Amino acid sequence: MRQGAGGLPHPEILGKADEEPGTQIVFPTACPSCGTELEQRGAHLFCNNKLGCQPQIIGRITHFASRDAMDIDTFSVMTAEQLYKDCEVRDPADLYALTFDDLIKLERFGEKKARKLLDAFEKSKDRELASFLFALGIPNTGKATTKMLAEHYGNLDLIMQAQAEDLIALPDVGGIVADSIVNYFNDPIIAASIKRMRELGVKAEAEQQPVVRQNSVFSGKTVVLTGTLPTMSRDEAGKKLEACGAKISGSVSKKTDFVIAGESAGSKLTKARELGITVIEDESELLRLLGETV
Repeated sequence: MRQGAGGLPHPEILGKADEEPGTQIVFPTACPSCGTELEQRGAHLFCNNKLGCQPQIIGRITHFASRDAMDIDTFSVMTAEQLYKDCEVRDPADLYALTFDDLIKLERFGEKKARKLLDAFEKSKDRELASFLFALGIPNTGKATTKMLAEHYGNLDLIMQAQAEDLIALPDVGGIVADSIVNYFNDPIIAASIKRMRELGVKAEAEQQPVVRQNSVFSGKTVVLTGTLPTMSRDEAGKKLEACGAKISGSVSKKTDFVIAGESAGSKLTKARELGITVIEDESELLRLLGETV
């Protein structure tokens, strides 16, 4: 599987590891999963049957449910495969139409597991707009772009109606990304899926922006979060830091002011120490600097 634009998988043929040097590789012409004619883009072969190719459907639904997307607890690729096979789940919207009777009949699904998954579906309906946009898997967009769109427009309908010339004016959005966003929302199948999800209770509303403190030690500073904190997720810590005026970055550089390092911090912590950047490894110290009672 090749990880495609938008974080979604695409079937990909890489060749055989045991080929003799100089052996000519005969490329397939059809997708081994669904039989659709393959399209070559650069060095890769792609199946464009995104709505009828089983691995792509399962990958799209798994991505939709993942932590940084709709954060559907206990969901896994195995769950997606089982729901595809036994409940005919073909689109993320289908998840919200599942009932207790649908789940209880599944193999390895007892009453407790079925209710837990239904509760997770219900809870995910309140995920904010940025997470919903990321969950959709819009080609050529990632978390930073979907977050920026949510903050700039603050409304799903406005994003769906945006034109390429408007999007290009936004930070870090070029022609390819703008066209990808416009083409995605102009797809009637996508529009119908989103409409159905909203009818089933998915809110996809922008998160209310907190009042930013101006007198914090983090005001105007660039902060990198790495590793696992004892009681907070990185998203939670990031929101608290942003409320104190910090800019959250994903990579450590000379422009970084602070690195918040939890357990298993890895290479980012190493680089921060090499560059002499202030490192905060104690969550209690972080909370104190955030102005919260420890």
